[in-house]
Amino acid sequence: MPLFFPGSSEQTVKPPIPSAVVDKLAELSTDEPLPDVYPGDRIRLLAQSPRKLYLYWGLDKNPYETLERAFGPQAARYSLVLRVIKTETNEETLHLASPTKSQWLDVQPGFTYRVDLGLYAPGRAFIRLLSSNTAQTPRSGVAREADTEPLWNISAENFARVLDEAGYVSDALEVTLEAVDEATDDAATRAIAQAFGGAKVPLMTEEELAEMRALLTALAFGSSFESAREVLSPSLANWLTEAQSVSQRFDGARLFEVLHALLGLELSRLHPEAASEAAMRRAARVIVGASEVNLPARPFHLWLPSMNLGGLKKIGSLTH
Repeated sequence: MPLFFPGSSEQTVKPPIPSAVVDKLAELSTDEPLPDVYPGDRIRLLAQSPRKLYLYWGLDKNPYETLERAFGPQAARYSLVLRVIKTETNEETLHLASPTKSQWLDVQPGFTYRVDLGLYAPGRAFIRLLSSNTAQTPRSGVAREADTEPLWNISAENFARVLDEAGYVSDALEVTLEAVDEATDDAATRAIAQAFGGAKVPLMTEEELAEMRALLTALAFGSSFESAREVLSPSLANWLTEAQSVSQRFDGARLFEVLHALLGLELSRLHPEAASEAAMRRAARVIVGASEVNLPARPFHLWLPSMNLGGLKKIGSLTH
């Protein structure tokens, strides 16, 4: 039987496979179970995305045996935990360690982290067993730095239009917010958040402002408040909680009304099924999830603002 190779005009005849080779291939295809325990102590931290770290570890000896010899019955009070440390600020959070010896961790973009594996009981000192390597999470948004060469330079406004035409609608919205922030000395996102949430917007660093743009984009395309709150910095998580209690309408439709009023931005559906929840998820760049892939889809189209200075000055006046 002829065998055609993709991308080639060649054709050849498939030769018979000797029975000895078939037997060997069958033997190799048998799945071998992974060992439950690896020799030696080991721990490794990996950055998977701006808001996700992956940690795996192994211990050569059972730490509870040593603990019981030292503390006797009090050893039962201890749990195996992970201490996640943001190295820039030395902030620490504790998480129960998974029995699978591997774990996804929610973190913030643009920071360096280290994780200690250890034993902890309430009111007692943390007993460190292993310390991981450091891992740095990338930024969550498009970098503000742009190529100075005219051949490669593109404005944020034009970049947003390219993203929209390519099907990355939520990314186009986030870059649009960044573009109007650049034109208004970072006043636009604050004004939009204030008008949408009703609660006072806290002072924000550049990273927190990028985080707010990502949050507004995710909420506009249907992400839940609960999933968003889990990965926010404390100040923005508090703002989100307060805004939910203050605002009578706190949903994606209301947010697009604010975006239309302040930016003239409109969202149109290109297909009838675009109103479905699944289509909204495809359009949104989900900010929570260990393995989400933002494949381009075009259920929506954004009519983007013209960035005229008159309208943008009106936005700036709302925050003063």
